[in-house]
Amino acid sequence: MGNFEIYRRTLRFSLMRLIRNIVGVVALVAVPLIAMTAVATMGMDEAVQYAAAGIGFIVVLIVFAVIVHFGGYLLIAGQVAMITKGVAEGDLPADVYGEGKRAVKRNFARASAFYGLWNVTKAITNQISSGMNALARSVDGDNTTGPASIIAGIVSTIVSVVLEYLNYCSLGWVFLHEDQSAFKSTCDGAVIYFQNWKTLMKNTGKVIAVSLVSLAIIGGAFFGIAYLVIGSIAPLMEVLSSIDAAAPLGDGSPTPEGTTFMIVCAIVALVF
Repeated sequence: MGNFEIYRRTLRFSLMRLIRNIVGVVALVAVPLIAMTAVATMGMDEAVQYAAAGIGFIVVLIVFAVIVHFGGYLLIAGQVAMITKGVAEGDLPADVYGEGKRAVKRNFARASAFYGLWNVTKAITNQISSGMNALARSVDGDNTTGPASIIAGIVSTIVSVVLEYLNYCSLGWVFLHEDQSAFKSTCDGAVIYFQNWKTLMKNTGKVIAVSLVSLAIIGGAFFGIAYLVIGSIAPLMEVLSSIDAAAPLGDGSPTPEGTTFMIVCAIVALVF
């Protein structure tokens, strides 16, 4: 079974994560607005309206963190379990998605424990990135396009990819060897991962390249959707235009018409 076949048959996990994330982001925006509107219809003053919107945002943010973040991790766990099965055994069950969910249920405690390690690794990645950026600033100053900043960005990206796939390999080993402790499986997965460092370095470049292409294609598609949707909302466009008029550039010249609109579309695309 080739890599593309494994990818194709486990793609549903990725699509479910995407749908879950989209619903979460929409809820983060919609619920505070609904809460604010509901309070406004009761004749409450602006302070109460903003308080209701703030409470609604905090509630959704907590739900977002628990359901979307942890739920998304469990979907990743199911996908990794099936990818590992396909690579190690050369075959996948007919119902890949259903078997992935069953594998997570069987190993829920072990997968949940691994979630803590997952977040520790992310924290390490963030600290490395912060350190690299601080070092780059000491060399380049505020010039974010200087050589030190570019090198820092490349190193941070490589470290991020390496540690992320270290997590995937160790998690896959946890599912592949359900008869031994999660800690031992994690260590075994890490050893095997770094024993294949030559392939690792080669694939890291491929992963980064594919990620950039995906960002350009998928981000471009969402930018186009945001451009059409936001551009069709006249009141919102008036607000964005007023922001352009009220925020001159650093040299005092007026901000070009549509700048804020394009920035908002880019932010929406990046979020999705």
